Amino acid sequence: MSGMATVKVRGGGKWSSLSLAIALFGMILLAGCGGGSASQESAAREVRVDWLGNQAFRITSSIGTSILTNPYAAGTGGRTLPSPLKPDIVLISHERSDANNADATDNQPTVFRGSMSIGSNNANGIGIHGIATYRDPEKETPDGMNIVYFWAMDGMRFCFLGSLSGPLSPAQVSQLGTVDVLFVPVAGSLSPSAREVVLSQIRPRLVIPMGHGPGWTYGSVRSVEGRSVLLSRPALPLQTTTLLFGS
Repeated sequence: MSGMATVKVRGGGKWSSLSLAIALFGMILLAGCGGGSASQESAAREVRVDWLGNQAFRITSSIGTSILTNPYAAGTGGRTLPSPLKPDIVLISHERSDANNADATDNQPTVFRGSMSIGSNNANGIGIHGIATYRDPEKETPDGMNIVYFWAMDGMRFCFLGSLSGPLSPAQVSQLGTVDVLFVPVAGSLSPSAREVVLSQIRPRLVIPMGHGPGWTYGSVRSVEGRSVLLSRPALPLQTTTLLFGS
C-alpha cells in the first residue's frame, strides 16, 4: 500500500513493511516446527489508523468497518478531506465547523453527536460509548458540551477525547475503564497541566496527539513516516508511548 507504515511499537524504532513480513514469516516457520498449525484465530488482527488532518481520523477494523472522527469543514483543518469518504460510523465530539462536518461523507453513515450520543449505543456491531464533558462544568450548556467516545475494536480499546477542556471526574475515569489507544488534543481546549492530569488518570498504552499546535510527547516516542499506521494488540507497548505521524 502506498504511503502505509507498519509500526511495531513495542520494540522501538520503525519497521519497514519488508522487515515486518520477514519477521512474520519466521514466526510462522517456528510455529510449524512446534508441530502445530497456524490458524486464522491466532493471527494478530490489525486496525488501520489514518490521520486526515486536525482531529479527523479514520479508524478501520480488520473486517473493514470504519469510524471517522470530527470531520472538518473546508478551510478549517489545514488540508482537504479525501474523497470518496465512506465511513460506517461518524463520531462528532463538539459542534464547531472544525469538527462537525457530517456532510463530508459520500454515503449515509451512522452519526453520533450531541446528547443522543451519551451512554451506550451500537452501530455496525461496535459498541460506541459517549461521556458528556463541558467547557464549564458549572454550566452544562449544549454549546459547551464535548463528548468523549470510547469503543473496542479487534481486541483493543480506543478513546477519543475530542476537545476535552479539563481532567475527568473519578466516575468518568471509572466509566472509561482500561484504554489502549488514546487520542488527545494537541492544543486549544486542554492546557498542558490538565493534559498531564488526564494522561495520568487514563494511563493508555498508546497516545496519539491530534490537531495542530505546539508539539508534545508523553512517555516513550515512536514516529511514523506518513499519516497511516497499522496497530495490533500484541504489538502495543507495555509502557505509555506517544505515536507521532509525519507531516
